[in-house]
Amino acid sequence: MFRSTLFACALAAGTASAQDFDLSPLIEAQGLAGAEASLATQAPSPARNFALGGVRFLGAIEKTLQMRYRHNADFGRLGLPVLRLPLPPNPDAAPFDPALVTDLFRGVTEDMAQARTAWTGAEGGFGVTVDLAKIWFDINENGAEDPGEQLLATAGAALGQGAPEGADDALVIRFDSADAAWLRAYTYLLEAVGHLVLAFDPTEVIDEVLTANAAMRELQGRVPADRGSYLRGSEIYVDMVAMIYGALNRPPDVAHVHAARDALLAMIAENRAFWGAVASETDNDREWIPNATQVSAFGIELPPDTAQRWLAVLSDAEAVLNGTRLIGHWRVEPGAGINAARLLETPIPVHIVEWVHGHGLTPYMERGILADTDNLRQFERMFSGDALLFMLWLN
Repeated sequence: MFRSTLFACALAAGTASAQDFDLSPLIEAQGLAGAEASLATQAPSPARNFALGGVRFLGAIEKTLQMRYRHNADFGRLGLPVLRLPLPPNPDAAPFDPALVTDLFRGVTEDMAQARTAWTGAEGGFGVTVDLAKIWFDINENGAEDPGEQLLATAGAALGQGAPEGADDALVIRFDSADAAWLRAYTYLLEAVGHLVLAFDPTEVIDEVLTANAAMRELQGRVPADRGSYLRGSEIYVDMVAMIYGALNRPPDVAHVHAARDALLAMIAENRAFWGAVASETDNDREWIPNATQVSAFGIELPPDTAQRWLAVLSDAEAVLNGTRLIGHWRVEPGAGINAARLLETPIPVHIVEWVHGHGLTPYMERGILADTDNLRQFERMFSGDALLFMLWLN
């Protein structure tokens, strides 16, 4: 229901007020890089500042697509933020660089911080209208909008449904000051993901796996492989598991773990600010995320207690991050659990077998109140099978 409504629903554009800034023509004509350069020369104002930060946010996503396209690096099976976005094939790709993942997420963390600097002063009454159907990523860096580079096509494909029906129709959103808090929250979320990747820098282990693969192919030679092996055809999955497991088993960078924790807490704070601002809105004008009396521009009416349920989920996450609630572990629950705050303060390698058994986590176990999962279960029941997609939308 959510997928089809969100990406197939077309909304006829309304007439913008005199105070609104229409960002769509600038992006459509100049692309994201050109739009950012143009906005940077304009006099600061709440609308201009929001538009500049938004373009920088989207430009950061575009950079990740460009970096991956240069090497034909399709990580769709991995399912991680940013890496899961689909790519068109590059017929002239460069060899894969083991440092690509690290370089990509280092850029993400830096770009998210840069996007937030533009939002200083993006308060008060303003409106920035954006036709999502006119946003495109210059994935192949040729300066032109090519098939498959549209935002809606990219997002639809990432959700497993290909280019959405009606993707060329207008889908206009009017962003306002409340949405600035939502977008700031999202930058903190992506920044947190970036810091976690950097904390367990996978460059070395990726190089080790690729080098070993080349050596094993050399050993195999021209002799036909036994196609009866149960792992034949699953090499890419085995390689990914080896890379992820190898990276997690190494001592993490403490500063990056702390930065990820701080970014997640900042995300929760911005999310609270967003829902507080949304609750006080009285208009109903092409809303991104509506309150109980509004309707989203996507045509979606959220259940009236959406904000309450979602903020309760975030409060539970905050309690875990701060150590006032513990994470359950089958060995010691319900009277004790894992103090995630202490684990994040003095992080250790993720030895999966030891963690599942429990002995690798005993220094972080203590008696206390466990985090309650009832709020998450109630949220999931409210949105049925679309709960994960609503989480991505609501941030």
